[in-house]
Amino acid sequence: MTRPFTSRARVEAVRFIRSDGATGRVFARAVCVAGNGVETPRLLLTSASESFPGGVANRSDQLGRNLMDHPIQLSWALARQPVWPYRGPGATSGIENYRDLKDRGANSALRFEFGNEGWNWPTGAPESTARELALSGLRGKALDTALKEQTSRHIRVAALTEQLPLASNRVTLDRAQIEKTGLPRPAIYFQLDRYTERALGNAKHLHEDMFAKIGVEAFWHKDDAQGAGHIMGTARMGADPGTSVVDKNLRAHAHRNLFLIGAAVFPTGGTANPTLTIAALALRAADAVLSSLKE
Repeated sequence: MTRPFTSRARVEAVRFIRSDGATGRVFARAVCVAGNGVETPRLLLTSASESFPGGVANRSDQLGRNLMDHPIQLSWALARQPVWPYRGPGATSGIENYRDLKDRGANSALRFEFGNEGWNWPTGAPESTARELALSGLRGKALDTALKEQTSRHIRVAALTEQLPLASNRVTLDRAQIEKTGLPRPAIYFQLDRYTERALGNAKHLHEDMFAKIGVEAFWHKDDAQGAGHIMGTARMGADPGTSVVDKNLRAHAHRNLFLIGAAVFPTGGTANPTLTIAALALRAADAVLSSLKE
């Protein structure tokens, strides 16, 4: 529920539904929503009212739009000599030189990551390798020796691309699918544009150059872009209330005591993981939340 507050409305309470169907309201001087790129717009779009028919914080019609990820070109190879994967953290090295290209207007930035998990991502190895070797007839010590020899030579490389924010890539409500809470499920519309598809093609060629220099025995590419799971956008930050959802302090333009925390506020993405930026923005928002409690 909201009430006018100078040029902005003010969120007075949050209604909730428990798993047993019980309902209630929590009143607060400041409200923070941290549902990231899908659940944040879903909650606010579901909270439409007579005063806000397009949903809470959605006077700009930007809420739910500009959904982004890091579409990935995944490739893997079999080295001629052991490189000993399947140890240590998921990744310890990468190539960052392609993140600031002169022709960024035509070609996306790329960030290359070398994985320590061998072929686990593309093929499910080492389990899949053990299964294939066993199906070939190997058993006992012969199977153990062959498994160690092959998995020691697994190489995996991923190229993270930079996806542009598109208004058509968005989160809306699927009113044909209603949950037990009575709330509609989110509907997601998402496609890759030519900018990203061109980057994926560039990454394939660069992966092949890397493999050629290493001198691998064989290599493979995933035909389809892989998702990084780094969901960004849908409640973009900006100075203009007509084209964005929150201001630089993550405060909703339309509701002075509502703050949206997380990668949903990213106006653009990039090739790097968003975690540190999310943390930095959360710290910035914390100061604004504390200030709002004194108003």
